[in-house]
Amino acid sequence: MVNKSIFSVCIATILTCVSPAINVNAGRNGGALNQVEYKKFAGTQHSAVVDPLPSINSAVYGGGPFYTGGTAVMNDLRASGFTTVMLWCIHVNTDGSMSYNDTRIITNGKYVGRPGWKDELATLKKKPTSVNRIEISVGSGGVADFAHIKTLVDSNGTGKISLLYKGFKSLKKITGADCVNLDVEDTYDIASTVAFATMCVKLGMRVSLCPYRNINYWNAVLTQTNHFSANAIDAVYLQCYSGGRFNVPSKWRAALGGFKNIYPGLWSANGDNCARGDVPAVIKTKMTNWHATDSITGGFMWLYDDIQKCASKGTTADYANAINSAVSGE
Repeated sequence: MVNKSIFSVCIATILTCVSPAINVNAGRNGGALNQVEYKKFAGTQHSAVVDPLPSINSAVYGGGPFYTGGTAVMNDLRASGFTTVMLWCIHVNTDGSMSYNDTRIITNGKYVGRPGWKDELATLKKKPTSVNRIEISVGSGGVADFAHIKTLVDSNGTGKISLLYKGFKSLKKITGADCVNLDVEDTYDIASTVAFATMCVKLGMRVSLCPYRNINYWNAVLTQTNHFSANAIDAVYLQCYSGGRFNVPSKWRAALGGFKNIYPGLWSANGDNCARGDVPAVIKTKMTNWHATDSITGGFMWLYDDIQKCASKGTTADYANAINSAVSGE
């Protein structure tokens, strides 16, 4: 999601997609599903045990501060008005280890990160708080996370003994994540993405998407994952800045078969002298327009790190209020 090249993504027509055959490499021994397992899995609805999305969903992506900022950052988020916190981002390495940005936190399926992180994150949902959902965001621009995931799915599967399963089981335990957010920007492979998504559902989490281009791919992932597990994918966080700055929520909703929960995202004030990006007043105007024309019921902010750096342009609460008030008609 960061450091991507800036180019236009115009949707001239509403695209539809016929989903290709699914190869869910998630057999009980960690390998590909055999025919019996495939039929059993395909015929069963697997539901993640997660509360439904709030009627107004405002999310904020954050990087380093969410890991190293301690209690001060957790308290800022709890008082902000944001309902969803996005832990950005988890990188998956070729050996199955995982990093939170540049810090290794999973090795051989076990958590090896900072000991206090679990307890700090656990405070996010403690009343009084606006936060009711935590998501682990996987991938970004300029990395090969989903290429690595494809390699791991193909070689090691997504069963209980696989490195992916054990790693994300540990991540869920440490973070208390309700959902895994897919920010695929490198390898648009449908089969391995669906295999990974359905693995997350088996771990008791929902899945959300964070696209900015390639509607056909995302439509296939959405359709196939929700075929295996009804409503497993319950949110689409649509990038409407940088490479996705020409995206229109209603066009994506139509192309994704009428999917309701499309949440457009914008980039906060950032850059030299905080001269780039959007301040809260601009955020509110854009979200208000989308609420009127595209029937959105929420949105997201990229990026908490920049909100901190450019605090003079608006606080965390200012950005949350810009979204919440826009979609509530205030």
